[in-house]
Amino acid sequence: MNARTIALTAVSIAIVTVLVASVPVPIPATGGFTHPGAVAEIFVAVAFGPVIGMVAAGVGAALADLILGYGSWAPLTLIAHGSLGLLAGWLSRGRGKGGMFAGWIAGGFALVALYFIGQATVYGLGVAGAAAELPFNLFQVALGVLGLGLFFVVRAVYPQIEQLAGGKGFTDVSKS
Repeated sequence: MNARTIALTAVSIAIVTVLVASVPVPIPATGGFTHPGAVAEIFVAVAFGPVIGMVAAGVGAALADLILGYGSWAPLTLIAHGSLGLLAGWLSRGRGKGGMFAGWIAGGFALVALYFIGQATVYGLGVAGAAAELPFNLFQVALGVLGLGLFFVVRAVYPQIEQLAGGKGFTDVSKS
């Protein structure tokens, strides 16, 4: 792992943490909260790939849980949000806009399913309790489309963003 990858990962974790922690909306039925963190998670995964996406989404969201006093949710958050970042980054690699949208949908489905299963079983909320949070998790994932939009805008003005995680040298696109 090189210094660039470590720096990208650290900054991405910080961005996810801040976005998750900045607007927590409590969900009384489950004792959890929803947030706009999927915007940053999808952006990072699509821009920098599955490994950075997984680590930034999982660790960033889990750190926000710890910071905000939702520490009991941090293990499930690490896995659920990490899955979102992994799938979004993996499915978007080299597959164009279709792959990016597929990654967002598949990663979002994984996040919602993992939260539902974890809440219903490990956290003892049962199916009814876990179902109470479904609309909030779906809304959270839906916000991820803004992360795709952000990526398209950033890539339009800074095409080299796709080279950052790949370890390739930079190309001066103004001379192309």
